[in-house]
Amino acid sequence: MKSVAIVLVIGAGSRYEEEKHQGISHLIEHMLFKGTNQRKNTLEISQVIEGIGGEINAYTSKETTQLYVKVPQEQFKVAFDVLADIVLNSLMRREDLYKEKKIILEEIKKYQDIPEELVEILLDQIIWKNHPLGKSILGDEKSIRNIQREDLLSYIDEFYRPNNLVISVTGNIKVAEVILQIKKCFKRMKEGEIKKYIPAYDNQNISLIGIRFKKTNQTHLSFGFPGISRLSPDKYSMDLLDIILGSGLSSRLFQEIRVKKSLAYDIHSFIQYFNDISSFNIYVGTDSSKTKEAIHTTLEELRKIKEDNLKEEELRKAKEMYKGALSLNLENTLSRAFWLGNKMFLYGRPLTFDEVRGRIEEVKVEDIQRLAQNIFIKNKINLSIVGPFKEKRDKEEYNSLLQQL
Repeated sequence: MKSVAIVLVIGAGSRYEEEKHQGISHLIEHMLFKGTNQRKNTLEISQVIEGIGGEINAYTSKETTQLYVKVPQEQFKVAFDVLADIVLNSLMRREDLYKEKKIILEEIKKYQDIPEELVEILLDQIIWKNHPLGKSILGDEKSIRNIQREDLLSYIDEFYRPNNLVISVTGNIKVAEVILQIKKCFKRMKEGEIKKYIPAYDNQNISLIGIRFKKTNQTHLSFGFPGISRLSPDKYSMDLLDIILGSGLSSRLFQEIRVKKSLAYDIHSFIQYFNDISSFNIYVGTDSSKTKEAIHTTLEELRKIKEDNLKEEELRKAKEMYKGALSLNLENTLSRAFWLGNKMFLYGRPLTFDEVRGRIEEVKVEDIQRLAQNIFIKNKINLSIVGPFKEKRDKEEYNSLLQQL
């Protein structure tokens, strides 16, 4: 390969945050790019990488903060130095914090204005209620305004430690050179006890609906079901269930809701995995006059897959799609660095492609249907709706539709 990718995976995400500091993980991610003694501001940091044809960025999830860079192979040392510098030496200046808070508040407003995003934010609140998993990664206006420089420094000191960090490097680079750079750049980073997150449990026993009125041209629906941990032996069965139901043009939901009934343009499923639980989510964007039909058809497809109608041929195609997509994804150095880094951080070791392929091949039809029967349960449905509705009347009508599952 002609490129080298470096990914830093840090175990600091929104589920670790106190309510009064909600959004601090994401705010720190932004502040890391505001300047160090060596590189004074965002422009100087970005110019070093972009000036050699590379890319640098970061993102925050509910369980991790990840920084990444991809550069030409011969620029590896430069890239590594920049990443280490912003992680270890960011100044966290008060004036930068004041400005960045305003940017984050605009980002929060942005997602509130996008119904496809708002419906997922609302769904998380319904599924996880008062648990940290139900809180927005961005935080809210009150919590962002409350965060001070001292809070940032304390949070970094607590979570940005070598025993809470994975460094993943892929490309045409010697292992010895990587080790040398790690020793050189991270030698002063000290280990320490890492704060534990609050466990999440599936104790739902009644279907839940949340409706947010918004003057939109479509109604946006998001279904969510509590699911298994990413550490569960059924994880690959869950992935295949997702592929069969809602990934790609040949999936059941796409074929039934878009191709056959023309109820939606965008229909897909996805899984939010965590160490202790997950949620199996289905999104549908439909004309407001067809909302009830879209709900009915979606639940009907879930009911079908719980029954004995999954064929070996359909499962075989899903397996080939899974393996093929993974194989193509791993051809890219940055994608492979994310793959290795996340597997190492979340599972404790970097699973090989052959190992994952073997796990996929082991899944049987009965595994998929057993999982579907355990997850798609009437009293575990969570449904968020964003659109032009009268909340009380519509909630009662939609709740009665959920009883068909």
